[in-house]
Amino acid sequence: MKNTYILILLFTIIFSSCKAQNAPLYRADPDLPEGTHYKDVDGDLSDFVGTWKWQNNDSIVTIKFEKWEDVYDTDYNQYEDYLVGAYKFTVNGTVIEDNLSQLNDNSIFIYDHYLIGNTILHRGQYPKCEDCTDDQRQVFVYFTDPLYEYLNSAMVLRHRVEDGIEKCKLYFILLIILSNQVWIHQW
Repeated sequence: MKNTYILILLFTIIFSSCKAQNAPLYRADPDLPEGTHYKDVDGDLSDFVGTWKWQNNDSIVTIKFEKWEDVYDTDYNQYEDYLVGAYKFTVNGTVIEDNLSQLNDNSIFIYDHYLIGNTILHRGQYPKCEDCTDDQRQVFVYFTDPLYEYLNSAMVLRHRVEDGIEKCKLYFILLIILSNQVWIHQW
């Protein structure tokens, strides 16, 4: 009977140590084993979940972000949490682009969404955030304009609370690749 308990304890220890490893998104490390789950443990992606609106005169941009958890990446045999989004752009009440319905369409492959990302950037990484606190992070999200899909562009998102109001600050980045050199334009 004593040997049975020891055997059960031994198998429990062995099987519990075989579970996939969890790692924070900001610790993406190719040396971690296959099956690793890169998780949004600090809520960096969660800060952006919801609907954000920007207006300048008659131009309005509405962006909606959702957090998708446990997305399996077949290339690397790992799981990752992602920020997935869509947007609507209107000028003078005329809709220029509206793909908000994409978020409700389960037939769209995750990487085919126009806003997707999960790369966590620290204060000192490009683009540097001089007014960020030491523990404040940014999120890098790829941005695709369906009218100009050939352009490699991205956004860096920064979360702020000013006067009790949550705000999302966006930095657009255009990546230009010429002759194996990458040029970055930010605005």
